Amino acid sequence: MSETIENQEEFIPDPKRTQKLIAELGDRDERKVIGALKRVPHEGSPEVIPALLSLLAAKPSKEVQLLLEKSLFNLKDAKCIDPLIFALTDKKLTEIKPDILTCIWQSGLDASDELSLLIDIAISDDFLTAIEVLTIVDNTENYRDELLSENIAKLDQAITVKSDKNDLLGNLRQVLLEKLLG
Repeated sequence: MSETIENQEEFIPDPKRTQKLIAELGDRDERKVIGALKRVPHEGSPEVIPALLSLLAAKPSKEVQLLLEKSLFNLKDAKCIDPLIFALTDKKLTEIKPDILTCIWQSGLDASDELSLLIDIAISDDFLTAIEVLTIVDNTENYRDELLSENIAKLDQAITVKSDKNDLLGNLRQVLLEKLLG
């Protein structure tokens, strides 16, 4: 997340600054929230992602939403994948699940170890969410063969049940098959 500290080996955020940033992201004063959002790319760390997602789920103003998306769609730290994956299973964030998935693919984060969860989400959630999963899967490499085989079988099973997503799930299955054979 800290794009201004590219030359250092590893950016280590100050825990007090991180806590202050998280508190300001949850403030009722929109000016404080906007100020905090402007500092996220420079001072942020994976620990601020839950606060960012909670703010997104609260349906903020257009200005806040734009700043949020700017931060969430440009995550640079590979460790950001963990709080995003955790958020996909958080019932309180169900409504923004497609947005969370968009964060993953827009940021180019590696979700290859989470293929089973992503396929489960594509099968069980709505069409838009399944499209986001397809985008992640299509743009991710380095899947383990056993994960690919296991999830192709899972999709085969899901496609036997009549659904408005069958064509999409079939496309997702084809992408997995190509990755397995490729």
